[in-house]
Amino acid sequence: MLICPRRGLISSRAGDPLRYLDTLSKEELVKYAELLSKNLLTLDGYWFLGIEDRLGIEAAIDMDRQAWEKYGVSEARRLKAFLNITEGSLEDLEKAVQLLAYAPASDLTVDRTPKRLVLTFRSCRPQSARARSGRGEFACKPVGMAHLSAFAKEINPRFKLKCLYCPPDERPPGSWCSWEFSLD
Repeated sequence: MLICPRRGLISSRAGDPLRYLDTLSKEELVKYAELLSKNLLTLDGYWFLGIEDRLGIEAAIDMDRQAWEKYGVSEARRLKAFLNITEGSLEDLEKAVQLLAYAPASDLTVDRTPKRLVLTFRSCRPQSARARSGRGEFACKPVGMAHLSAFAKEINPRFKLKCLYCPPDERPPGSWCSWEFSLD
């Protein structure tokens, strides 16, 4: 039995989550997207911690880098199809990065000029969770480079990525990492 928080009982047909999503308001769908984003980062964090505890931080970073690189290709392919991207312009990349699975939980800003696109993540749930647990920051730059580079190159192979800053780099207050994309 499906129950909508706003509309009450809607269907006795079990196992139909897409039908249930149709009953949600835009605001509820946005909150749900943020929840899914947090859930993805939580799963990734638990996976990372398991590898770190068993094999050490360097192995965890290396495995995380490999996983996120492959994920970047898959994520970009799906978003390219969803957004009907054919050209792969900076404008297309701007649309796609705003739909990164972790974007709703990351306080992401996107700035585009005619020649560049800059992503800045003002919050980072994995790094914040590590700090709360006493593990401290980890050098996630190779993971970010692998994921975002693979993602952008799947949108258009001519995209180049430059890390402006990312742990272990020094960074401005209120920001975790920043990435610049340009077309070669």
